[in-house]
Amino acid sequence: MLSYIRILGATLCLAVTAPQTVSADEPQSDPFRPFPDQLAPSLFNEVKDKVFGGVMDDEKALYYYVLKHLRETSLNDQKQAAEFNLQQRRSEIKSFRDHPKKEIPVFLDLFKNSDRYKGRLVTLTGRVRKLIHYPAADDNQYGIKTLYEAWLFTDDSQQNPTVIICTEVPPALKNGLPEGTDVIDHVTVTGYLFKMYVYNAQDTSRVAPLILAKQLEWNPRTVDERGSRLFSQILAGTLVILIAGIAIAMWKTSQRDKRFRERRLQKTQDQVDFNQLEKPTEKTQPENKTPETKTSESKPQDDSGT
Repeated sequence: MLSYIRILGATLCLAVTAPQTVSADEPQSDPFRPFPDQLAPSLFNEVKDKVFGGVMDDEKALYYYVLKHLRETSLNDQKQAAEFNLQQRRSEIKSFRDHPKKEIPVFLDLFKNSDRYKGRLVTLTGRVRKLIHYPAADDNQYGIKTLYEAWLFTDDSQQNPTVIICTEVPPALKNGLPEGTDVIDHVTVTGYLFKMYVYNAQDTSRVAPLILAKQLEWNPRTVDERGSRLFSQILAGTLVILIAGIAIAMWKTSQRDKRFRERRLQKTQDQVDFNQLEKPTEKTQPENKTPETKTSESKPQDDSGT
């Protein structure tokens, strides 16, 4: 405990004297300090990467100091500093320097070159699949009560998360992700790379960047209710017209078929000569009279014989 108090005191002294130390060790021409309120990267030199245990005891003083610093500075200034840092990084990589419109895969570069980003403000945008909150350490000196932990996945992270620790979230996220939702998109965060954090995955231990930030920005795509209502009305009207059109077409088809059948029946009736139906009867009568004719002719023969 005594050792921790000594470390805490030393770190606080370092934080208080940071501006004087920076002015001596890092000249004002340092391209990564374009704004007076951006922390000096040298403050993060003693933070240990890729070690189990998360934030170590001797790192907690700096951990809470950075969160306090972020909380007290302008988010807009932080974003400008992050953009400046990104442009400086672009100038160092020939393929991006020669193609200004080509986007830098920030997560991939940050993951592979974490030393280059250590203590630098950076902006990431992506999807949050995990969001929890828990009490801050009671012994932090800055009155921080609650910490929010978000796991952010960017388009270039290939299912690898960035762990975000911040002190503010939108009201809709105060209790975690919205009910019935396991992921939210269009989330942006700006903060400092504190360390490369080791966490336990299902299959093995993995490493993720740990970013300390002021807040999460969530900009869900909103639907214009008026436009949506108008679209629904147009869709409903179109369906009614379509159904009516189909009904009318079917009725016209049935009427046309009915008229066709009537005309065909009339034509058939006109072609039939009902007098012809009696001819077979007329033909049978002569056939029946033939024997009678022969009988009458035999009578003279009988008379002659007599």
